[in-house]
Amino acid sequence: MTTKNILLTTTIGLIAILSITILSNFEAFAEEEKTGYSMAENVRSVMTFTFRDGVEVHEFPVYSMTTDFVSNRGTTFKVEGIVGDAPLLHQAQDESYKYRVMLSKTNNSFEFNFRYFDVSVDFFRDDTLINSKKYQNCQIDDYATKTLNAGDYESYMSSKSGFAVIDEIEFTCGGFVSTKTPNIAQYQNTFTDYATVPLDHKFAEDVRTIATFDFDTGSERIEFHGFELDTGYAETSSAGPSFTVERTLDYFPLLEQEINNSRNISALHTSYNSDFNVDVEFVNSEKTLRNLEYTNCHVTSMNIVTQSDKEEGFTGKSGFALVQQTGFTCAGMTSYNPVYDERNDSSRRPMMYSVTPIHSYNVGTGAHAQATFTYLDGSEIIDFPIFIQSKVLGKSSPTFTLQGIVGDFPMLYERVDENLNIQKVSGSSYVEKFDVDVELLYGEKSVRGFNYSDCRVVDYDVGSAMNKEENYLKGQFALENTFQFECRGYTPNNPAYDAMFKTTSYGTTLNTKDLKPTDSWGPNFKVE
Repeated sequence: MTTKNILLTTTIGLIAILSITILSNFEAFAEEEKTGYSMAENVRSVMTFTFRDGVEVHEFPVYSMTTDFVSNRGTTFKVEGIVGDAPLLHQAQDESYKYRVMLSKTNNSFEFNFRYFDVSVDFFRDDTLINSKKYQNCQIDDYATKTLNAGDYESYMSSKSGFAVIDEIEFTCGGFVSTKTPNIAQYQNTFTDYATVPLDHKFAEDVRTIATFDFDTGSERIEFHGFELDTGYAETSSAGPSFTVERTLDYFPLLEQEINNSRNISALHTSYNSDFNVDVEFVNSEKTLRNLEYTNCHVTSMNIVTQSDKEEGFTGKSGFALVQQTGFTCAGMTSYNPVYDERNDSSRRPMMYSVTPIHSYNVGTGAHAQATFTYLDGSEIIDFPIFIQSKVLGKSSPTFTLQGIVGDFPMLYERVDENLNIQKVSGSSYVEKFDVDVELLYGEKSVRGFNYSDCRVVDYDVGSAMNKEENYLKGQFALENTFQFECRGYTPNNPAYDAMFKTTSYGTTLNTKDLKPTDSWGPNFKVE
């Protein structure tokens, strides 16, 4: 080999090595810029993908667990984001498709470069890290690239809507760990009130949900955006009391410890879960309206999900809300009715009369529903925005539903609780019946009425009316009561029709003796 050839070969080799080094360094760490999307309370997730050939950091606006965290029966999640520069992640997608047949032929034992990788998910509120989860030995479970749109003309015509081409990627992983674990020793026998400063949102009629958790290690008092009574009151259900709470993702160390503990022992038949009590209060700015006290509870579900609506978050019409949903199952539930209980504590039980104010809800040009409850110990008039009458012709026992914001209804709550207490007593079925008169009103004028007699509450629910991310982005929440009634009697009223047949009555009927004598009438008298 000549000196010239040696120099040429050396030069080419150096260039090749330099090119490989530059490419390797480029692939080793690729970071995606912040999304700039509207995130509720500025809570967001940042994901670090660690492949064999390098690391990529992405901030997908949508991150959601797709299997329940506590059940520990699988570790899966999905992400959604605008299609962008993600060379390693896209290569993992492409190889999962390329080798899909080989995986099926080799009983899932075939190995390729981008098959397995780790994913760390860091959750931030503003720029403060609040929690971290690490997925291990992940692989692409499925993926699709698709366009999100409003599904109607709006995407084409409205500047607030449009189209969003996104990657939707599903992952399945071999393991999962919480990298941020609380130091329980510092919370031993402490009471921490996180609800001292109310959530900075608007709640309908200022009715909020606050839960106090009494753990073995300490207590935490937390306000939640959403509450749902899953089971507890229905006559047809034999399930024990359970409920679910929801709020934007945050970190409460003692509750976090119970969630992790429930996951750790979920598949171990030789271990047992620790029990705790939960006192749920529904309050307004003046007083406690209702209490549900749960005993011997444990965490049965937990999911971190992103609430969003089609293309709206990506186009700027709306945004995204990263929330935590936590479910609890308990051995017992006792309801408290503070206003009614105070009356019972007095030596004399006077008759109660309660009239709630008429709400200023928008009912368009229609009527609003007002219900008058007549009990043995008093009466109650309540304005409900929602009245649903079940079909009456084919039913021997008329049923109807009333729904509205949790309010100060002490006597109605007493009937709800009385029916619950009867269910706990084997062989007992007696419960006080009451009458309900529902009127549909335009102002004070009744245009339709329904008289129900011998009624009882057969189901009761309290839950937050949630609409995906909108509640969080607009900062508006509503906690609703739903009452279902069954009655023995039913009489419809038609005030307008009845008025057509009303006749005028006179106090005195004239006869001929009451007529004045005509001989004294003047000569110019005439009848027009």
